[in-house]
Amino acid sequence: MFRNLYGAQNGQMPKQVRHDDTNYIKIMLNRILSPQLKQPEKVQIPEPVKIILPNGIPLFILNSGTQEVCKIEFLFGAGSLFESNPLVAAATNELIDEGTKNKSSVQVAEIFDFYGAYLQTECTSDWASVSLFTLNKFLTPTMELMREVITEPAFPEKELETFVVQGKQRLTVSEEKVDYLARRNFSTALFGSNHAYGFAKKMSDYDLVKPEQLASFHNQFYKNGVNAIIVAGYLTDEQQNNLITQLGQVDVKYAAVDFYKLPSPSPFVKQNLHIEKEGAVQNAIRIGRTMFNRTHADYPKFTVLNTILGGYFGSRLMSNIREDKGYTYGIGSGLASMQQSGYFYIATEVGADVCKAAINEINFEIEKLQQDLVPDDELNLVRNYLAGSFQRSIDGSFALADRYKSVLTYGLGSTYFYNYLSVLKTITSEELRTLAQQYLSAEMLSQVTAGKKF
Repeated sequence: MFRNLYGAQNGQMPKQVRHDDTNYIKIMLNRILSPQLKQPEKVQIPEPVKIILPNGIPLFILNSGTQEVCKIEFLFGAGSLFESNPLVAAATNELIDEGTKNKSSVQVAEIFDFYGAYLQTECTSDWASVSLFTLNKFLTPTMELMREVITEPAFPEKELETFVVQGKQRLTVSEEKVDYLARRNFSTALFGSNHAYGFAKKMSDYDLVKPEQLASFHNQFYKNGVNAIIVAGYLTDEQQNNLITQLGQVDVKYAAVDFYKLPSPSPFVKQNLHIEKEGAVQNAIRIGRTMFNRTHADYPKFTVLNTILGGYFGSRLMSNIREDKGYTYGIGSGLASMQQSGYFYIATEVGADVCKAAINEINFEIEKLQQDLVPDDELNLVRNYLAGSFQRSIDGSFALADRYKSVLTYGLGSTYFYNYLSVLKTITSEELRTLAQQYLSAEMLSQVTAGKKF
């Protein structure tokens, strides 16, 4: 026997409570009214502890959480901006854990697997990183193996051959997709083919990558090019002190990175390109322009504008082109930040027969932002959406570490986050309209499409 909320036994509704009773109706949720939206009054963001190691490398520690696991990330100024031959940066990063001078790739993988740990490598146009995820109780042996991977990689020729074969296969598949063709040519249109931001790899580039190039690149930009180490997770004082000692003994050197000493992208020139792909089921669309990066004062403000236009599922582009017109399954816009530049983009795939109509609707939504004020209820909804997204993005020590990395690489600190949250609360519809007029004029937006003629 049990009683429910209303005193009924065995789950039966008591006679005095019926669906048409006023008392019963009062305690039901009113599903016609939306829940009240409310931004948090104050957000506290944990600060990392900064330590300069004996080898000169800045170490940032975010000691938080309750689970006895941690992440150790080495950050290198070793993106494709720094390579003298195509694909060398990507190949070095991908193959760095494929065997050391004393261990094969299988042995390295088996040891990490034995301890329940794993390595993650990442390479972008600006940065490269090697991250270790490990249980605290196995921190010493897994960190030792990570040290060996970073300082003594072998770059076996067999593993490089596999990288080349798989890379060619992936490129062959990608070149059949209109989304890839539009994205690749869009980047080239924005930044030029001679810059890493706009470079489009070719099949022949894979044949030019040699083991000695990887070894040379590693020595210059990994072993002698560590920019920072970021540690996140729960650590006892003893574990933290032992880790600091281990990291300080790694045979690597610190190197500051000045991205503005490197060649800059080509000046922006508006372009309108179509890459024909006969037999394509859909056409891919890219519209956008070069922009500022995260260090610009308007970056947080433009983030709000971008979200309204196409940055979340309830955006204007989704409401118009997916929900109302039914031209696509999905459409979105974004604001990308790199060290030397940034860019704004709108991306979607539609049928060739409605490609022109979809572009017209995209332009209509942009013009609407330039002419009309965003209604208060829509702006408040986006404010709360972004505030909630931000809080989710710092939920957990690993996520918080990623957030901090996104500003540390620009020489920014936690004040950036507080400024961003302040912008969310204070930005006005008038400011948004001014931003749309200033940065989204038709004269500054390039258009790249791929697929059938339209």
